[in-house]
Amino acid sequence: MNLQQAIAALGDSLGLQVSFTVILLTFALLMSRVLPVIILTPFLGGEVVPPEVKLGLGLTLGLVLFPAVSDRLQNIPTSALPFLFLMCKELFLGLALSFVVGMIFNAAEIAGTFIDAMAGTNMAQVYVPQLQQQVSLFSSLKLQLVVVLFLTLDGHHLVIKAFADSLVAIPLDGFPRFSAGAWPFFDLLIRVFGDMMRVSLAISAPVFLTAFLTDLALGTINRVAPQVQVFFVAMQLKPMLTVLMMFLVIHLILQRVTTEFGGMFRLIGDVVRLAT
Repeated sequence: MNLQQAIAALGDSLGLQVSFTVILLTFALLMSRVLPVIILTPFLGGEVVPPEVKLGLGLTLGLVLFPAVSDRLQNIPTSALPFLFLMCKELFLGLALSFVVGMIFNAAEIAGTFIDAMAGTNMAQVYVPQLQQQVSLFSSLKLQLVVVLFLTLDGHHLVIKAFADSLVAIPLDGFPRFSAGAWPFFDLLIRVFGDMMRVSLAISAPVFLTAFLTDLALGTINRVAPQVQVFFVAMQLKPMLTVLMMFLVIHLILQRVTTEFGGMFRLIGDVVRLAT
């Protein structure tokens, strides 16, 4: 028995009177929605994970989600043009959901960049495997901290559930209806970008303000006593104070990120709702 016959026999045992081609096309559409989040989000490994592992993880996740679309198999077109339209739609939805899912992680990276620019540590670079590039110290720390917290809170399970809900709300054989209009949907995606900047400023604010007040104090000292070499003093003082403040307020940062995770999942629900 070859693979096609085995899949056909499995479909018959499950009561699915469809051909191997329809099953394959349905799975391809499902993977078009799932793979963007695996490729683009750091909590699943990002760029460091080999393509073979990403594909294996995508196939596993696709098999887990396949029962949610098994009742739509009869409606999947087999002709080229309708199928291409459906695949473009699935890629669009996958990218939109991935953009919302990656919001907090991008905000953490931006927050670390803000801190490094103020603390003067942006010249020190470390390699981040998830990004496959060199980033500054606090940028790496913030990103790794948010990834660990997300996995600890089982956020990846909630992402899988959100994708399963999206498959029910927007089936593979249907197109987004935008019941409230197309503009609210795209307006939400634009506001997600604004929220990303807001979150980055919020989680970098304590350390950012520490570096700013240190600059202000050293500038005042320089005006009172110009003979003091505040530039060389700042090179040693600012990194020490920013690291100290980071460890003093790290619990507040974790609480704020946890709250923002809840907002992120509400945004995922809003994206699906506005697209239906």
